[in-house]
Amino acid sequence: MSGIRRVCHAVAVVVSCIGTASFAADLPPRATTPPQPPAWTYIAMPYAWLPSVNGTTTVKGRSTEIDATLGEILDRPIPEELFGLMGAFEARNGRFAVMTDLTYMKVGVSDSGARARSVHPQIGGAVAAAVSLQFKMFIAEAVLAYELLHWEGSAPGTGTSIDLYGGGRFWWQNAEASLALTAGLSIADLTLRGGRAVAASGDVTWLDPLVGLRLRHHFSPSTELVLRADVGGFGVGSDLSWQAMGYLNWEFARTQSAAWSGMLGYRALYVDFSKGRGRSHYEYDMLTHGPVLGLTARF
Repeated sequence: MSGIRRVCHAVAVVVSCIGTASFAADLPPRATTPPQPPAWTYIAMPYAWLPSVNGTTTVKGRSTEIDATLGEILDRPIPEELFGLMGAFEARNGRFAVMTDLTYMKVGVSDSGARARSVHPQIGGAVAAAVSLQFKMFIAEAVLAYELLHWEGSAPGTGTSIDLYGGGRFWWQNAEASLALTAGLSIADLTLRGGRAVAASGDVTWLDPLVGLRLRHHFSPSTELVLRADVGGFGVGSDLSWQAMGYLNWEFARTQSAAWSGMLGYRALYVDFSKGRGRSHYEYDMLTHGPVLGLTARF
């Protein structure tokens, strides 16, 4: 009987080992390394904006209507009255991205591009038709973006994505309006400079919340179309602001650390901001629009 027990025990051990091996073979292979999170990618885009300006600005209660094309702005001294520095940056991880855009402009408009729309009641006498305006502005935009939708294209490296973004746009402005004068004037608080009366706004700042959408479409791995639009202000900073921008990136070189692309497009930015009353009234109701061109580096 003991011999039979030993044989039965051996058979049970063999059957158990075979069952365990079969079960283990059915299991998926164990991962050797944990899954890696999406890597950060970066885009830097210095660019130039060649603007036309249309609208009205009011400095110390005196309004100037502006309808200046790029050609009329270019007639002014350069870079004394036409100067700009612009750049955008984006950091992306998976569906999330942080985007910033910085713009500094110094623009002068006069003659056919600007005319006086109203003069403060405390200015007496005759005022010549010549009027000029110079304004400096700094615009800093920062937003968070989330990729809502993505479609893969039929060919490798093609596809379309739609991002929702929201954040804020900070504005700093300093404007100076001058009127050509004739003799016999009562000019109240205007400052005389060489036969011209000058009204200066001083520093004006405000912050606009904004929300927008962006479409990114890759025609190929090296060609990308970007369209974006946003709206903001909502009475928090300005009464209303909006922006529309579209540009094409085409890759022309690739190094070990970055892909380099040329950028060509168009940007339009509108804002309606007002502050104060009477002689302290400042208003900037303006559309700035024109072509943009630059360089894009992807890291």
